[in-house]
Amino acid sequence: MKKRAKGRPMKARPLILASAEALFLEHGLDVNLDQIAVHAGTTRQTLYNHFPSKSDLLMEVFATLKERLQMPFGSCSDDSTPLSTLLPALGRLVQAHFYDETTVRFQRLLVVALVQMPDLLSAVQQRPTGVVRDALAAMLAARAKRGEVHVQHPEEAAKAFLGAVLGSMYPTVLMGGRMPEKDELERLNLEVCATFLSVWEAA
Repeated sequence: MKKRAKGRPMKARPLILASAEALFLEHGLDVNLDQIAVHAGTTRQTLYNHFPSKSDLLMEVFATLKERLQMPFGSCSDDSTPLSTLLPALGRLVQAHFYDETTVRFQRLLVVALVQMPDLLSAVQQRPTGVVRDALAAMLAARAKRGEVHVQHPEEAAKAFLGAVLGSMYPTVLMGGRMPEKDELERLNLEVCATFLSVWEAA
C-alpha cells in the first residue's frame, strides 16, 4: 500500500485524478472513492475535500482528457499558416484524440455513467464544450473577413468539418466496433480536407 501523501492539497489533486483515470479504465464504474484514495496514497477526507461525489470526480477526469486535445491546438491555429496545411494537421489532431483507446474507453464509460448516475447528466450539460470548434470557427471568421475563404456561418462550418473528420464510423466504435486503421483515418482526413477546401476557397 502506498504511503499517505502529506503534501499540500494542490499536490494531492493531480494524484487523485491520475489514480481515478487508471482505476476507472481498469475496473469501470464499480470503483469507489475509498479505493481511489488508497491508490493515490492520500486520505479519504482529502479526496472528499476535492471531489464530494463520484460524479464530480468522473467529470473532472473527462475535463482533463479534453485538455489533452485543446493544449496542442495552438500549433494548428497560426493565422499565417495556409489553410491547406492547417486543416489536415487539425484533422489528424482531432482523430488522434477521439480515436485514442483511452478516450474511447472513457466515452463508453460516460454513456454507462449517464444511465447509472442520473445526476451526472446535469454536470455534463453545464460543462464548457467546443473549445476546438470555437477556435476553428474564430479562425474561419477572421479569414473570411480578409476574403481568404468564403464561409457564411463559421460555427456551423467548424462543426461540419470536425464531424466529417471523425467519420460516420465513430458511433460504431463507441458501441464496441473495430477501431479504424491509421491509414484509413488519414485517407478520410485528406478527402474531407480537400472537399472543404474546394468549397471554402472557391472564388
